[in-house]
Amino acid sequence: MRSEPPVGDDLQRMLVSMKQNVLERAEPRKRRGRRTGVAIAVVALLAVGAASGGVALGLIPTTPEAAPVSTPSPTEPAPTITPSSAPVLITPTPTPTPTPTAPPFSATDWSTWTITADGVGPATLGSATGADDAALREGLTPAPPLVDDTGTVIYQWGCANPNARIWERSDGKVVEIVGDGVVQTVVISGPTDGAATQAEVGPKTLAGIGLGSTLDEIRAAYPNVVQTRKDPVGGTADTFWAVPDGGRFIVFQIPVDGSSVSRVYVGATDEPAYDYCS
Repeated sequence: MRSEPPVGDDLQRMLVSMKQNVLERAEPRKRRGRRTGVAIAVVALLAVGAASGGVALGLIPTTPEAAPVSTPSPTEPAPTITPSSAPVLITPTPTPTPTPTAPPFSATDWSTWTITADGVGPATLGSATGADDAALREGLTPAPPLVDDTGTVIYQWGCANPNARIWERSDGKVVEIVGDGVVQTVVISGPTDGAATQAEVGPKTLAGIGLGSTLDEIRAAYPNVVQTRKDPVGGTADTFWAVPDGGRFIVFQIPVDGSSVSRVYVGATDEPAYDYCS
């Protein structure tokens, strides 16, 4: 028995046969005109119904619908890592050079004192007049006062300059020159003031320069040293060599008839004023 639904010519023949059966059963010809339209409509409905029924009953093959294709949701692409052709250079942070500071000293031993732009040992620039006396007295003695014929003290510090405070020891001397109530200049000198050749005694700078140092040693330690004055006020032909340091100066004096430092000045000027008490 044939189970497949009619297709093509077979389907056409089936429809024609159905149409003929309907027409044969129609009423006599006199009412044929009005019924013909009805019959044709019925045949059309039968054709559509047959087709629909065939589809419904599986008699007429239909094209199967394609199964829905699931579209994957777009995903973000993985980042592409491109290696750099140039190496990454890390610049190290420069370490600041620490500023050297004066080491501790003993007030009783002036060879442990350091000459800086701030002073010499306990003799400090900017300190109030008399503020350094206690420390200086530990290693030095105030200069004897000047007195007149009656024994009356004329100058307390042994000099006609009232601004010069003189401290002495067997191997040298320290002078604080004050002004406006504070120490403005510190001067140190050796045991034989103004001698042609000084022994290396007393305080030194951080570079090791002090009383008794030669000009060559000064220049080697301080390439920026400059000669500031020759034949200054007072008639001396000594030379003065200044080293700038933070707005102040360390000045070395070398006698005209000598070859080493006889005095060191620390103050605000590179040309220390002549002072007959220092």
